[in-house]
Amino acid sequence: MCSRDSVHVVDVPYSIIAKEQVEGQSNFVKVQKNSVKGPQVCWLLSYPNSGTSFTMKLVGQTSNTTVATNYGLECDFDGKGENVPLHSDSPHGPYLLHPNRRLPENYILSKTHCGGRCNDCGPSNYLETKESFLKMCAKGSHVSASNATKHEKAKKGRSDWLERYPNSVGGFREWCRYLDQKYAEEESSMEQFPPSMIELFHRIPCHKAFYAFAQWHKLAIGVVEDLRLPRLLIYYENYEKDFNATVDAIFDFLELSPVAVNPPFVPGKEYIEYFSPEEIQAAKTLVQTVSDPQSWKLIDRYFKK
Repeated sequence: MCSRDSVHVVDVPYSIIAKEQVEGQSNFVKVQKNSVKGPQVCWLLSYPNSGTSFTMKLVGQTSNTTVATNYGLECDFDGKGENVPLHSDSPHGPYLLHPNRRLPENYILSKTHCGGRCNDCGPSNYLETKESFLKMCAKGSHVSASNATKHEKAKKGRSDWLERYPNSVGGFREWCRYLDQKYAEEESSMEQFPPSMIELFHRIPCHKAFYAFAQWHKLAIGVVEDLRLPRLLIYYENYEKDFNATVDAIFDFLELSPVAVNPPFVPGKEYIEYFSPEEIQAAKTLVQTVSDPQSWKLIDRYFKK
């Protein structure tokens, strides 16, 4: 997928790191070469809660450089309380996570979740095409320090929500029941969902999450393939199996040198007890149905346990 111009990564339970040729035009989106000098962007295309935070911390801390993100809310602010964009001619991101750190010389890892992964939303919001998915990969969200403060206050005011939907099996299933019922009528009216899929939906708590998961990985792989980007695939569990080899592969790909101690690895969590065996089988069928052969080959391991 590429020339020596910029880099991309996809992180799910796995990560794809891919270098992008940023001049010219693909068959579905224009990608313009940035005229500003500095490191080229390496997207960490990641599905939420897939190990992205650890990879970002690892690269930034161990190289003693800043990484970047599309999401200004995650960043440190400048003296004026504003996000610091990587390039001055790109105020809409990506933004430097730690502007006080030095920039890497060649490639800067930049987090993006792309599209199709909203939480409390119906199919009109989570169904994506390659075009819409890729546009969201490049879309940043600027946040000022004052807005960040308002957001934190709003988060602290979620006690009523957590009382109704606690972090437990019962709370999870109650939340799923709410979501599944809320969007059932809209889903039944969508031509993208044949009756056989609607029947599967009825057998899976929070079925939309499984549909979106499969769709996300299929589109991420498709975008990387269509842009012909060289890539590095990293499974989060690879850190646990062979930490040093995994770190070396990432640093070699990003052309970075480790200069500090690695942060301690935090193993991933499993929630298999939240689902019955029958629900797990139905979820597997749904994910395989939505996936294409390439993306299913990458994620089927999570249904073999």
